[in-house]
Amino acid sequence: MGLVLAAFSGLVTALALPNELFPDGSALLGAVSVVPYLLALAGARSLREGSRMGAVYGAVSTLGANYWLAFFEDFSVWTLGGTTLGYTLIHAFLAVVLVRFLREERLWRPFAVAAAWTGYEYLKSVGFLAYPWGLLAYPPSNILVYVQHVEITGIWSLSFITAAANAVLAEPFLRLRAGVGRPYAGSPRTFGQGIAAAAGPAGFVLLLIALAVGFGVWRFANPLPIAGHMSAVLVQQNVDQWRAGQEEASLRRGQELTREALREADQRPDLVAWSETSLQRPYLRYQDFYRTHPAGDPFTAFLREIQTPFLTGAPVILDAENWELMNGAILLSPSGRLVDHYGKQHLVPMAENIPFWNFELVRQFYRNVIGLTGRWSVGNEYTLFEVPVADPGVQSVRFGAPICFEDSFGYLTRGFVYLGADVLVNLTNNAWSRTDSAQIQHFVSARFRSIENRRSLARSTNSGLTAVIDAYGRVTAELPMFEPAALTAEIPIYDTKELTIYTRYSDWLGKLLLGISMLTAAALFLRDRDYRRL
Repeated sequence: MGLVLAAFSGLVTALALPNELFPDGSALLGAVSVVPYLLALAGARSLREGSRMGAVYGAVSTLGANYWLAFFEDFSVWTLGGTTLGYTLIHAFLAVVLVRFLREERLWRPFAVAAAWTGYEYLKSVGFLAYPWGLLAYPPSNILVYVQHVEITGIWSLSFITAAANAVLAEPFLRLRAGVGRPYAGSPRTFGQGIAAAAGPAGFVLLLIALAVGFGVWRFANPLPIAGHMSAVLVQQNVDQWRAGQEEASLRRGQELTREALREADQRPDLVAWSETSLQRPYLRYQDFYRTHPAGDPFTAFLREIQTPFLTGAPVILDAENWELMNGAILLSPSGRLVDHYGKQHLVPMAENIPFWNFELVRQFYRNVIGLTGRWSVGNEYTLFEVPVADPGVQSVRFGAPICFEDSFGYLTRGFVYLGADVLVNLTNNAWSRTDSAQIQHFVSARFRSIENRRSLARSTNSGLTAVIDAYGRVTAELPMFEPAALTAEIPIYDTKELTIYTRYSDWLGKLLLGISMLTAAALFLRDRDYRRL
């Protein structure tokens, strides 16, 4: 029965996240999704049995939320399979900690569970294997009045509150279980007594929610001043560049969509932005190619024609002798001169960034077995691009350009703002995913970056979700997904140099909750050892 409950809970967790049934996710499902799983763990007769339940929950929730990884071409067995296997093992380990916390019949039990869960979500969002998808913070993302406080805490407060809500709802049922752990004297053993015992923790969770909503009300009532706007054309080619022979088609469509947008615009925009890897060859090295392609409408002639600063994804040469390339963003002047570049710092693990690639056996394995012929080199520094702006209140704008899923990492994106970015412009290519849920999940994660840093975020994507998001997470303009189009939009530039607490101190709450849960778990397991010795 415990394995069934764990599987059911994993399925509900996947449904709570943005998907085709619930495009914005479901805050209600998120608040109850983990309850069956916690009840199953509380009934585990051993840590090993709890670990098996954790493995089932991890497998079902990962497969259900990330099924679109199966479309990652020949590498899908490693993306979906590897991700599922990894989080099956991680949840098996996390379940051991949760089982131990659930055996403590104390008022702090729900919050110990919430701290452990949030600490796990923080850990899965940092480091080489980081994958900040499927977090409990995401189901309530569309309740903007509730999520404004992430400018202080980052998304970790949302994960903590959601996990705590699940644990509090499970508490009356847990209190009915005689013989769970070492219940203290006078433990209630009726459902009514269980509800009464859970009233204190429930009240604290409601207080946290009320404080969050109150902060949101205050923030909307005291808006940040706007200095002006940067006008931009965000081009969505909707060309699957992974298919052979699409290089010229992608260029041609991007140029046509850009021209159409410029013809319809009231005035020339301050910036034209194309998506990640829209140029598939290094710009400077392949000048001859870009002077003659696409045939009949060459790219360099197009740049001179539009006479607008141009931002696009393109390979950037890091080491010409060894042909090491970065997945980059480049800014071109109206004359076509390369102004500056940025190299993607957080690459997709095991796909874009492959450990030990320099060893021949590793290269042969990836080329012959997996089908990957190369890798990207890691970018090692932030770049702030700058363009002049027609709006007299702004004159010029500095912006950072996180690439692809880099806008899902709070700690990375805040680095651009910390260094002085006035706005963020993300370049993404999710065309390979073929599903709305993959693109919406990415968008939901990215939207928090605008709130955390109180900067506008513009997303220029190949297939979606192309949009402009203001400093409160509101979508001010967007394009339909999987349709070729260009979005002409005004991006708000805020008249503030003040940095939010999150921008200054990054993931302080995630680290704090991780530390608290680790220390608590260590103390409890050490106490268990003392009891066994006695």
